[in-house]
Amino acid sequence: MLKNFVSLGIVIIFFAACEEVIDVDLNYSNERLVIEGHLNWIKESGQTEQFIALSKTSPYFDNLREAASGAKVQITDLKNNIFEFTEKENTGIYYPLDTIPYNVGKELTLEILYQNQQYIGSEVLYPVASIYKIEQDSIPFFGNVATQIEAYSMDEKNEDNYSYFEFLSDRLDDQVEYNVYRDDFSNGSEYYGVILDGDLEKNDKVRIRQYSLSKTAYQYWYLLILQNTQQGGPFQTNPANLNGNMINITKSENSPLGYFRVSEVSEINYIVK
Repeated sequence: MLKNFVSLGIVIIFFAACEEVIDVDLNYSNERLVIEGHLNWIKESGQTEQFIALSKTSPYFDNLREAASGAKVQITDLKNNIFEFTEKENTGIYYPLDTIPYNVGKELTLEILYQNQQYIGSEVLYPVASIYKIEQDSIPFFGNVATQIEAYSMDEKNEDNYSYFEFLSDRLDDQVEYNVYRDDFSNGSEYYGVILDGDLEKNDKVRIRQYSLSKTAYQYWYLLILQNTQQGGPFQTNPANLNGNMINITKSENSPLGYFRVSEVSEINYIVK
């Protein structure tokens, strides 16, 4: 018995002595500019949300947002009207000096000059169907009851329409739920976005929005949501950087990340029953 105990102790000491901290080299490449462009025109209120957020990529485990300050940012329309942006307090978030007008079907071009490199990209503002009906149900969900909320719209006939639904609530700890939509099989028909959550409670406030998208923006958001919701596994490939609609015309190999999006928005503020 004593012999067995001594042998076990030797094994434990052996493995403890072999313990070593290993630094993993993730081969972090050169930092790149991240562009998050948001131009929103809200149908129901007539309000606008217009800003360009610029940041720099960082090593994977840093989990930090490093603002890209000091950039020159402007948007130009097809009539060569120029809308200049100004940065707010070195945050890397830039706001227009004048509100950019609402023109459905018109193209806007974003230009950024940052650290002697020029970035450019264009997007078209498309219309979005109004959210006209909300339905709520209680659904059995893994032994509990979850709240399901459906936001309904009516697709326009003879048009190619793309959009995404967004569900935002304080109860969800700022975790935004998204649904992307395209009308390949529902042209001219009713469609909806949905959220199913077990944390929502009576009288919770949920902001429901539907954003119009171009076809290119739809493809980008579809892949982005897929990357953030797919379940990993031992043979799951790592997410790849998605190419947005902005390019670096000074140094093409240093392409930016992110997307410049312009959207008409339908919004309803819903109270959970």
